[in-house]
Amino acid sequence: MQQSSSEDGPSVQVERLGARVLGRAESIADALVTRIQASVPVYRTDAVVSTAELRRTCLDNVTYVFGALGRAPALSSPESHDNGRKRAKAGVPLTAVMEAYRVAARFLWDCLSEEAALDGVPAEVTVRAASEMWLVLDTYTQHMAEGYREELTAQALGREQQRSALIRAFLEGRLADTDGWDAAAVLRIPPQGPYFAVAAQVPEAGQHAVRGAEDALRAIGAASTWYLLHDVEVGIVRLLEPARNFERLVDIIGSTTVGHVGISPFYDDLMNTAPALRLARIALLSGFEGGRVTVFDRDPLAVAAAGAPEIMQRIAHTVLAGLERLSPDQRTLLLETFGVWLDSGGSADLTAETLFCHPNTVRHRLRRLEEHTGRSLKKPREIAELSLAFEIDRRTAPTPPWTFSLSPGG
Repeated sequence: MQQSSSEDGPSVQVERLGARVLGRAESIADALVTRIQASVPVYRTDAVVSTAELRRTCLDNVTYVFGALGRAPALSSPESHDNGRKRAKAGVPLTAVMEAYRVAARFLWDCLSEEAALDGVPAEVTVRAASEMWLVLDTYTQHMAEGYREELTAQALGREQQRSALIRAFLEGRLADTDGWDAAAVLRIPPQGPYFAVAAQVPEAGQHAVRGAEDALRAIGAASTWYLLHDVEVGIVRLLEPARNFERLVDIIGSTTVGHVGISPFYDDLMNTAPALRLARIALLSGFEGGRVTVFDRDPLAVAAAGAPEIMQRIAHTVLAGLERLSPDQRTLLLETFGVWLDSGGSADLTAETLFCHPNTVRHRLRRLEEHTGRSLKKPREIAELSLAFEIDRRTAPTPPWTFSLSPGG
């Protein structure tokens, strides 16, 4: 037994004690492997962490802990950080890794106290060495846990990025080899329809347009999944019994979105989502103030008005050119009256009730519309032309239609 000199300071005595324990590092590492494998089932086979890898880590641990005694305490441990990432990558549960660290801590304390007793180390020196050892072990464990969490975060981010890329490709129709069941697994939605595609206008890039729709739809038995793209928020809704539940779906979508919304016709095969989404986007473009939710196959004129904007605006200008001679207020008044007249089934009396005016006033305004456009409301084809122009006009920005070019660069 080697007695410590009373002239040595506490730090020197602690360092000497650490060095003596460190001299047994190889045998301590072997014993530590045996204890961990006996206490933590996941380490008992080489399936996840090999015995050689476990022993290497144990030896590093012993060296790291006892080599620091009596010196400046360690503030970081790149080795333990790396070990945490390796264990996470190998799929070892964090609880198992933490249990292995607890087993190691208890065993290393036993080794330290045993060595101190054999060498007759003063109690105060043993206490100081134990304090430093636990501080180092705490640093070691903390950095292992940080590395473990970093690896889990990186894995989760990688999986989500991969899933987002798959979803984007699916929504764009670029996953030709995928079947409906695989698509359902990626989208996390039931694999059997009927489905509806939804395109909702976002307030700004990166901001959600849909708030609470998933929970509200779930209340009527509809499963849905939503994805935020740069220009729209896309939804895929699986709705059973559309004939009975579709109106409730439209109401929920309208009440949980902040801008215009387009809804596709229903479809049964999930692999038809990309074309359905294109129809939902077209329906979205046909939205206007006072008509936020547009269902593609319910309003053909509105949908047609939203297609090929430059051409449609040119058509509207051609049909409504005569109204440019009127003041903006008069032009708006005639078109508003015409729109209400269409909604009233061509009845001047019902139009008057809606607009709070006399039926003769309605008839007078409609005659003026006929005069300025050169189209008669007694001819179905000309009513159709006016109706299309009207739908285009109320969705058109203030920029005059004739400023648009049909050339590709226009």
